[in-house]
Parts: sequence; C-alpha cells; structure tokens
Amino acid sequence: MSNGLRWGFLSAGGIATEVAEDFQRAGLQIQAVGARDLAKANAFADKFNIPNRHQGYDSLVNDPEVDVVYISTIHPYHHSETMRALNAGKHVLLEKAFTINGREAEEIQAHAKAKNLFVMEAMWSRFLPSMKAIFEVINSGSLGQIELVIADHTQALVHKPRMTELALGGGALLDLGIYPISFAHRIFGIPQEITARATLNHDKVDATTSMIFEYEKGQHAVLTTSIMGPGPVNATVVGTLGRIEIDKSFYSQTPFRVFNKAGELVQSYNETFEGRGHRFQGIHVEECIAQGLIESPVMSLRETVEIMHVMDRVKSQIGLKYLTE
Repeated sequence: MSNGLRWGFLSAGGIATEVAEDFQRAGLQIQAVGARDLAKANAFADKFNIPNRHQGYDSLVNDPEVDVVYISTIHPYHHSETMRALNAGKHVLLEKAFTINGREAEEIQAHAKAKNLFVMEAMWSRFLPSMKAIFEVINSGSLGQIELVIADHTQALVHKPRMTELALGGGALLDLGIYPISFAHRIFGIPQEITARATLNHDKVDATTSMIFEYEKGQHAVLTTSIMGPGPVNATVVGTLGRIEIDKSFYSQTPFRVFNKAGELVQSYNETFEGRGHRFQGIHVEECIAQGLIESPVMSLRETVEIMHVMDRVKSQIGLKYLTE
C-alpha cells in the first residue's frame, strides 16, 4: 500500500512501462509522467491513467503534485536529470547503473545530503522475496565461509542502439554487468584486485566483458556479461559447507536450490508472484521517506558509490571511456 507519496516518471520508455505496471499492482500513486515528446507522455499516461502529463523534464520535476521522481533515461543523462530533480526538491529513485562513473555518483550523493533528500539506485532485485531468502541462507552460516561467487548476465541485445553506441552509454558492463557486480559486492564488498578483459565493438563499447575479482581474505568472484547472445544468466554461491545454485535470471524472482557439503539437496525455493517485482523497491522507497531517511539501509548511496568505482576500475582495464568522461 502507498504511504501517500506521489510519483513522477521522468521518461516513458520500456523500463518505465515495466515499473509502472508493478507500481500499480502495489497501489503506488503515479501522479505524473514527463517525456521529451508530449505524444509519448500522453500515450504512457493514458495507458496507466496518470493525470499529469508533461513535455520536457523541467516541467515534470517542478510539478507541485510530485513528491518523488523515478528516472529511467539512458545512462549519460542519469547525473544531470537527478540533479535537476534534487534542485526541484524531489526525492529520487534512479535506474541502474546509477551513473557513468564514480565521480558522478559521488556528486549525487553529496547533493542529496545537502538537500536532505532521499536518493536510491533502482537495484530492484535486492528487494525481491527470492533475494531476501538467498541472503537469509548466506547470513545463517549454513554454507560456511563464502569463498566463490560465479554470476553471468548475457543477452542478445546487439540490435538495440542504446546497447551498442558510445554516445548512448552503451555496452554490456553498465546495463547488464551491474547485476553480477552488485550481487558480488553485496556478499564480499570492495575487491582488492580486479582482472578484466573485454571485446569492444566498432564504437568502442564492450560487447563482452569477463571479470575476476579477488578479495582480502582470498575469495573470488567470477563474473561475465555480454550483449552478443543469450547466456545462462545464472549464479552460484559457494561456501566451505555448501552452495546455492540460482536459476535464470538470477537477479529476478527465480528458483534456487541449496546443497550441503556432500552435494545433497537440503532446500528448494520456488515462490512466484504476478509481475516482475519492481513494486518492492517502490514500497521500500516510500517506507524510507516516511521514516525521514535520505538513504536506504538495503541499497545505500555509500554502496552505490563503491560499486560505481569498482566499475571504473573495470572500465580502465578494458579501455572503455564515455564521451562525458
């Protein structure tokens, strides 16, 4: 149920449609939508029965009937549009990857604190019932000490310009790789050493990237991401006493199994629900704002900034540099 906050959707693309469907399932109030093309904003608003329609983003963020802005533009605009919303006094839920780089993420973090406004990366998978169940297993100690994470996010997306063009913030790393990187970071934290290799396309964005993260206590994360074809999109968490195997797509509401040291199945998880599950992050945002928080205890800006700096280290190794850097 809604805490009475009114949402404004900044951009009306495909991911915004998916999120709006889930928000409405939860009874969250979408009050306004803004797009550069008013016809697109009107079509989106008609579909979801949204009363306020805006041509352009200035008009949206300055709508007095909007309390929190959900931003789903392409990556190069995340920083500027978030600053626009914060300057208008709005709380923000910002799509991942949060920014182009760690510097931009730090600037948003500092500005949100100065404005005393809530900002969170829309890492929606952290709020799913399946992911909560996975981390209950990990935190219980039943797997022993976690030593290895293996995770893949590989899809056939070479037909989409936003995935292949440098000017649009394309490449596998920011759009897809953020999921396995964020998953590993939640378990292990900041890697001590990173080894990354990539194949860059004609426009110098990564088509395929492979990463090995090494941590202070000797643990490893082996992570892969690509836009070149359909991959397994699964994950495995290995401990000294057992492992978790997470099905495709590991970052969504999906089945997983827990095995003990002898390889015996000790737990299965198969819960499902209607929709994708974006509503859980929306509910969490509203709860945080109602409590007067300016950061999430589950997806903090501190952790988001750390993850963006980790991605900077990967980008440096593979030769990926965006036009605004």
